[in-house]
Amino acid sequence: MFGWLIVMAILALLWAGLWRINTLLGFGILLGLPIAWLLSRPLAPYLTGMEHVPIWLPPLPFALVALALLVLGALSWFRASSAPEPTRPSEDSDSH
Repeated sequence: MFGWLIVMAILALLWAGLWRINTLLGFGILLGLPIAWLLSRPLAPYLTGMEHVPIWLPPLPFALVALALLVLGALSWFRASSAPEPTRPSEDSDSH
């Protein structure tokens, strides 16, 4: 119990320092940890060994990363098709 309290105090101090340096990252951690905790609740029986691990569970993180990259790639592709044409410098400018 005492060791757990020390670890939590150290993590809180690290998070507070991170919040001062990069507020956006600190805010992401503040929101991400409870979300990860809520999403891990259904996995608890598999992690404790009370149930057999289904065959789809081990490759799930890879599938989620691949799906996220696919969605981000599609979004950037659609946004790039509506972007204006890049401008080129004129030949008579002295930019070299």
